[in-house]
Amino acid sequence: MADAGFGLTGLGGPELSALGSGLAGGLFSRFATFASLGGVSFAIMDSREEIGRRINRVLFPDLPPSQQVFQDFGAIDSPITISGVIVGDDYVVRAQRMRKVLAKKGKLTLLHPWWGRLKVRLVAPASITFNEQQIRLAQFQAQLVRDPDPPAKKGFFGNLFDTINALLTEADQLLDEAQGVIAGVLALAALPLALINAVSSLISQGHGVWDSLTARAPEPVKAAISGPQTAMAVGVVAPRQNLDGSYAAAVSAVLIGTPAALADSASSADSSVVAPAATQQAGASSTGSSMVGQGDDETVTGQQVAALLLAGAEQFGQIADRLSLSNPDPAAVLALGVAARAVIVSQLASAWSDCEFVSNQDAEVLLGQIVSAVDALVNDIVAASSSRTTVALQPLFGRVQALRSALIADATVRIGSLPAVVDVPVAAPRSLWALCYALEGDDVSRVQGLLDDGARRNGLSHPALTGPGTITLLEPGDGN
Repeated sequence: MADAGFGLTGLGGPELSALGSGLAGGLFSRFATFASLGGVSFAIMDSREEIGRRINRVLFPDLPPSQQVFQDFGAIDSPITISGVIVGDDYVVRAQRMRKVLAKKGKLTLLHPWWGRLKVRLVAPASITFNEQQIRLAQFQAQLVRDPDPPAKKGFFGNLFDTINALLTEADQLLDEAQGVIAGVLALAALPLALINAVSSLISQGHGVWDSLTARAPEPVKAAISGPQTAMAVGVVAPRQNLDGSYAAAVSAVLIGTPAALADSASSADSSVVAPAATQQAGASSTGSSMVGQGDDETVTGQQVAALLLAGAEQFGQIADRLSLSNPDPAAVLALGVAARAVIVSQLASAWSDCEFVSNQDAEVLLGQIVSAVDALVNDIVAASSSRTTVALQPLFGRVQALRSALIADATVRIGSLPAVVDVPVAAPRSLWALCYALEGDDVSRVQGLLDDGARRNGLSHPALTGPGTITLLEPGDGN
């Protein structure tokens, strides 16, 4: 009998499933994650790996431990220990297939839910366990080591994923550096009342900024930020004695919560690099606005999230400037302001990675806006540094510059793959449909997309009457 559970055609063929139907499948599907080894799928329950360096510690007779010597023999990868289950009506058949896979010579391909696709080798005998108390279920455990193939030439998508990963890595490091600045400003054991009031004002006014910007946002955005906004509304109570850093950690968490939730709210059913023109009308037109347009479409685009974050970063900078004017320690307030702004800018990297663009022009517009926000943050850091703040802002400055470089590197790869926008002269009023058909008539399937994008791009209320003048359209033949 074929398994009626969750199909995994991408892992082990259409006849496989990691979790079967019925009681066993329903139970394990709540907490198991799909995996595959050598083309045989299973449900991974546990995965453990240790990573470190081969260190030899040398202690000498009659010398204190402070004079010890360490010999570093390089990095070492310990085996990956995976435990899983094979569930379903065909569990015996698939357990037998797994046994044959484990007996093969050479490398195996492991599709791991967290580590991705790995080339591995079995370094110890694996175990496959059956139990009369567990019908339709076989347990599986193996120890594997990574054995990757030699590096090969990467195509466009390999380069694209590399640049996106580099960008998100820099964004994560910028976020860490911003938290370090907040911790440095709020490190005093006895915090001045003026500084506590500035923190409270930054949080409360920041709550108002996000409330205002998301007033017309789609429901998924409002749902995502509901918890973080509640935390901002409550605020953070300063302790009488600031000894353990918990106050700084709480302030960081409150300032990070809403921007991070906004970045996570972006969603799209299409994961392609070049977006269909017809699906981008609302998203692409919102990049220059601080508001997300309302409507019945509950999809949240990366462009919409970016617009919110861009507006939020600018307004947080203005809040910090105002608070510093009336505070006896303006340098500390400015440092807090640049940290809060850096938090928002770090989330712009995530929003950028979620964007789907119709043309290179659309990508260039948003890129220019994000780069401007990064440059404005750089200027704020320079201004805060010149105010003689007690917190070192040079590391934050370096991280922002690294993020800027990573963003431009990713944009260079992405923009180069997108269709160009060209100017088309229209001598006399005519139908946009006829014009698009003349440009893309050899491939009728492209006409509708070119028409939809042209109407949006040129703000045509009546596409049947286009011109006279010059309109901009996607370059014919570029896969709009």
